[in-house]
Amino acid sequence: MSPEPVVQGRARVGTAILITTAVLWLLAWISEERFTARSALGIAIWVSAVLGALTIVARGLGTRRMPIWRQLLILAVTAGVASSLTDVAFVLVVTALPDAFPDGSSRTLGAAAVVGFFDGDALFGFWALLVELPRRIGAERRLEQERQALRQEAELARIRSALEPHFVLNTLNTIAGLVTEDAAEARNLIATLGDLLRDVMQESRSHHTVREEVNWLRGFARILESRHYGRLAFAWDVDDAVNDCILPVLLLQPLLENAVHHGALRRPEGGRVVLRIAGDTRYLRCVVEDEGPGFHPDTARPEGKGLELVRRRVALESADASLCVDSKPGETRVEVILPRRTT
Repeated sequence: MSPEPVVQGRARVGTAILITTAVLWLLAWISEERFTARSALGIAIWVSAVLGALTIVARGLGTRRMPIWRQLLILAVTAGVASSLTDVAFVLVVTALPDAFPDGSSRTLGAAAVVGFFDGDALFGFWALLVELPRRIGAERRLEQERQALRQEAELARIRSALEPHFVLNTLNTIAGLVTEDAAEARNLIATLGDLLRDVMQESRSHHTVREEVNWLRGFARILESRHYGRLAFAWDVDDAVNDCILPVLLLQPLLENAVHHGALRRPEGGRVVLRIAGDTRYLRCVVEDEGPGFHPDTARPEGKGLELVRRRVALESADASLCVDSKPGETRVEVILPRRTT
């Protein structure tokens, strides 16, 4: 999710503090017989402390994935604790400075802590309307804009990857070499290449089933195996129970291609690429493994942007989706976890 601009976020918090403080000043002026500058300052400090704590915690929660009810519970407790501590601090200051506060405090420490907690929760509701709700609406709007831009980018990337001139040219060269040696295999490759190109050009959906994804990838892998005969092999471990689950179109293609070119074929003797797809009641798990030299998970593989594109598509698919990379010499494992959905 695109983060809220810092200046805009600070301005919204500042506005919330000013509005809330002004409202409470007005209420205090109406309800109290004597509304002093000292009372006004105390209200301003209390509001700033509680809203400041809420804002800091809310920003920290924004980087984590957890249910909304848990976030709200944490924020409500934060507001209560911040308010309670501020009220207790006021009582301690008044008690410690009797000359400055001759009237003393009307509350004990215990009463200040309890009443302060509930006052903080009331202020939390006001803060949610002034700060958090507009922030979430803005974040969702930015997220939708990024999703739309990424759909267009993914569409272009999918067509480029499948129709990439070198891929098509090398495949045609492989077919030309097989025409006299193995005419049947040449015909099969022509049919497979035609199917791949047709599917890419005709596909207009953003999602399709695991069965459709794997069928396309098998054709893609068949061409790669023929081009690198004897040096490249694929293994498929797809649970039949997830065949009707849906995922973004060709989400796994860049991972498979990376595993081939930057993994298996980096070994002098070649290697194997494994695709595993399984799931449980909540999640769909897709794993691509290769036997290459490995790479640092925090850096992109050489000459490749496929992993970063997949990472962004996964992040925008759902807050519960994730991409994990585990790489070491001789083994690289990329796992995509998506919420399980069916057609």
